[in-house]
Order: sequence, then structure tokens, then C-alpha cells
Amino acid sequence: MSSYKIQKSLDLTGTSCAGPIGELSGVMDEIGAGEAIEVILGDEATKKDIVAWATKKGYKVLSETKDGSKFKLVIQK
Repeated sequence: MSSYKIQKSLDLTGTSCAGPIGELSGVMDEIGAGEAIEVILGDEATKKDIVAWATKKGYKVLSETKDGSKFKLVIQK
């Protein structure tokens, strides 16, 4: 059983370049330490960018899953 609660789900499918990171950054600023968000992405390149960004910022990527053509990440602040 997971020990975190997802505070928000952010669907970033259809976005690319700096857009997803910009949107995610704003949401991460709004949540508290220890809280988590689910991020839904449409391509693997964007997923890799988000994982690298989250790691650099000191956030934890709690899970990475693929659901059909979408990628889902759970990131904890």
C-alpha cells in the first residue's frame, strides 16, 4: 500500500517543449512538502524530460507506468 496521497492529477498530453515543465513547476509550487501529484504525458521524450527535471529539483518520482499510449508519473515534493 502506498504511503502518499495524490493531491492533483495533471494531464499534459499534447504539450511539448518547455510547456509541460512550466505547468508542472507551477503546480509543484502550490503543493506542500510530502504531497504528490500524478502527471499524464503523451510521449516518452517528455516523460524523460520530466523525470530529469524532477530529480534535479530534488523531488521524488514515486512511480512510472505506461497506460496504452500514455505515460503516468507520480511525483512527490
